[in-house]
Amino acid sequence: MNTFLFVVFIFVALLIIAVVVIESVAKPSLKHIIFGVVAIILGLTMGSLLSDPLSKLPGIFGEYLPLAVSIVFAVAALYLYNRLAPVIDTGIDNIRKNFMNLIGTRLPQVTQSTTAAPKLLGGLVIDSSVLIDKRVVEIAKAGFLPQKLIVPRFILKEVQNIADSKDGDRRDKGRRGLEAVEELKKLKGKELEVVSDDFPEIPEVDHKLVALSKKRGAELLTTDYNLNKVASTESVRVLNINELAQGLRPNLLPGEEIEVKLIHLGKDKTQGVGYLEDGTMIVVEGGSRFLDHKVKVKVSRSLQTAAGKMYFSRMVDNGN
Repeated sequence: MNTFLFVVFIFVALLIIAVVVIESVAKPSLKHIIFGVVAIILGLTMGSLLSDPLSKLPGIFGEYLPLAVSIVFAVAALYLYNRLAPVIDTGIDNIRKNFMNLIGTRLPQVTQSTTAAPKLLGGLVIDSSVLIDKRVVEIAKAGFLPQKLIVPRFILKEVQNIADSKDGDRRDKGRRGLEAVEELKKLKGKELEVVSDDFPEIPEVDHKLVALSKKRGAELLTTDYNLNKVASTESVRVLNINELAQGLRPNLLPGEEIEVKLIHLGKDKTQGVGYLEDGTMIVVEGGSRFLDHKVKVKVSRSLQTAAGKMYFSRMVDNGN
């Protein structure tokens, strides 16, 4: 191969490297650049193995076929890498996760600085229901979410669409969700990452969230019962804020005395109904006369419902 063709060969190789950097990923990272270059080198190496016998062909074939074959192999290797990139990324993440878990089980625990929260591998993917609910802000402030919080851009877009709704109630929910994102960003010691990962081939947002959680080895934070079920079937660990709130509700026993403000009438017009701070419903027999008053009651029994436990009670005194 003469000098001119060799220069052309190098130019084409560099051009291919530039293409892989620009187009293979939306935001080129060192990992993707390295793998792209390795794929091209492997392709060129395989092509060079065939160049020697091809160069012995007579005439124009021996002159240009070695170059053409090398370029074809380089492009083929690059194409194969682009197709396998998601699988490679997932495999590397799993290997890294298993390696870190292995190190964690074998190395002694190291005392960490109290000024910074420990970073856990994977993180916590947040769905739109959590942002709209907004209790996540208070939970994070209390330090019960040490993981890195991950908000996909397709979730932000969904919340933004809700905030732009013509329906007043939906618009308020969307704005509350956007406010939650801003408040989480401002929390000291809490890392929130907005990621551009998307799955165009998956139309449903719930399945996108599951795919993202699996890709990043992350857990999923939600208040959505259906998403909870979908994620569980895909072996993605789910943290449900509603289940957390349910578990934190007090477990009152018959005979316990509490104070509660009666808000409205019960099903029976002689009953008064009040709520504890966590939303637990207290039905007070004979409490209808004391609406808008705080009364002292004694718990008589409880009833488990789909929404949680409700308690029935009798008045001890009328609070006067």
